[in-house]
Amino acid sequence: MISNEQKLSRRSFLDWLLTGGLLAWAIGFAAPVLSYVWPAQHRGPSTQSVSAGKAEEFSDWQSKMVAVSGHPVVVVRTPQGFRAFSAICTHLGCIVAWNASQHQIDCPCHAGVFDVNGRVVSGPPPRPLAEYGVAVVNGEVMVKSA
Repeated sequence: MISNEQKLSRRSFLDWLLTGGLLAWAIGFAAPVLSYVWPAQHRGPSTQSVSAGKAEEFSDWQSKMVAVSGHPVVVVRTPQGFRAFSAICTHLGCIVAWNASQHQIDCPCHAGVFDVNGRVVSGPPPRPLAEYGVAVVNGEVMVKSA
């Protein structure tokens, strides 16, 4: 025979289990949502510089893709010097490529075209490519993060 005390004990346990499960579910749901909407901690600008190779290895209108702070950057040698631009299209984020024969940067996704200065020539991109600083230090092409 089961006494009333044992029934209450079981009921209390089930209430506790249900409440704990609902609380765990609520925290599990709310934590990712809050981490998404909570503003990121700004730690100041990054000043990382990355080598794109030796300057003598580049001929005029030749390019090279490098990663700067985890972002793809296209480095191009023009007769006036080196230029570096974000390799992420400003339209939908596709990776752009240097077209050496036309001296332009092409986006393969939606036919966006940028000139040698990173400005939009044609297609849907709404703004020019972000430019990175470039310096030749001891014969080495260094790209500085934006």
